[in-house]
Amino acid sequence: MSADKYHFCVSFPPYVLGKKNVSSLIYNTLIALVPAIIAALYYFRMDALKVMVIAVITAVICEMGMQRFLKKEITINDGHAILTGVLLAFMLPPMVPWWIAVIGSASAIIIGKQIFGGMGNNPFNATLVGWVMIRISWPDELTNWIEPFGTEIPDPPLYVFKFDGIEFFLDYDFQLFDLFVGRQAGGIGTICVMALLAGGIYLLLRRMISWHIPAGLLGTVFIFCGILWLVDKETNLNPFFQLVTGSTVFGAFFLATDPVTSPVTRWGKLVYGIIIGILIMIIRTWGKYPDGVAFAILLANTSSPLLNRIRPKPYGKESTFG
Repeated sequence: MSADKYHFCVSFPPYVLGKKNVSSLIYNTLIALVPAIIAALYYFRMDALKVMVIAVITAVICEMGMQRFLKKEITINDGHAILTGVLLAFMLPPMVPWWIAVIGSASAIIIGKQIFGGMGNNPFNATLVGWVMIRISWPDELTNWIEPFGTEIPDPPLYVFKFDGIEFFLDYDFQLFDLFVGRQAGGIGTICVMALLAGGIYLLLRRMISWHIPAGLLGTVFIFCGILWLVDKETNLNPFFQLVTGSTVFGAFFLATDPVTSPVTRWGKLVYGIIIGILIMIIRTWGKYPDGVAFAILLANTSSPLLNRIRPKPYGKESTFG
């Protein structure tokens, strides 16, 4: 038989071994987001529901429309479009105009995903591509914060610290427990760290994600901020505040762990999480943006191909790269 009759086909990532498949990973992630969805509805009521519904419907329609236009199989049943819409909505303020949610969700699906050939081909996190486009284009609309139900402070803690200084931050008397349970302004799904941790633990127990990326990211943020705080406590935040504010926990468990754009090896994942943590703190400390999680993860996406080369050393091989 001639050589041209042999065909070796390799599918695109993410790769999941055993009985798990991409759909199970996506739907388990949606289940893990349920506590944060409930928290968003509690703190922002109908405003949160409106943003999530608009983002999800837009994502599903754009997914189906692009696949029809490109004459590909319709795959909206795998849940990825729904997940993309929910994740994008989580990062938006509750009073964001409806058309911003539409543009962001459409950009995530069309530019962040389908233009590269669909799920598994995109080099950057699709959700973050959509968010960055609207964040840069309409910054005022993406910073139109309101206070959650039961609180009186309309500005996210990191924004207060970044633009008003630590004196105002201390004057607001933010309490760690209040921030932990969601009594802070911010993206509708990012404020309740308790709910996000519950979802993250669910994913870990179900082995849908590994501990390497969240541990590397959260540990690096804590250590980096802790060093700054020990050097100068009068101008830097306690490291615990950096963990319970902004999108830190949300990014660690639900954005950075995206199986398409993150490394596949254990050591690669750990280094990837550390890189993201360092970038987050660089942006927060010396950059323009108060949070920086989305930008840090997008920048770290570019390192995944290199980090995938970090492998266990085979017997008789000197280098760990190959």
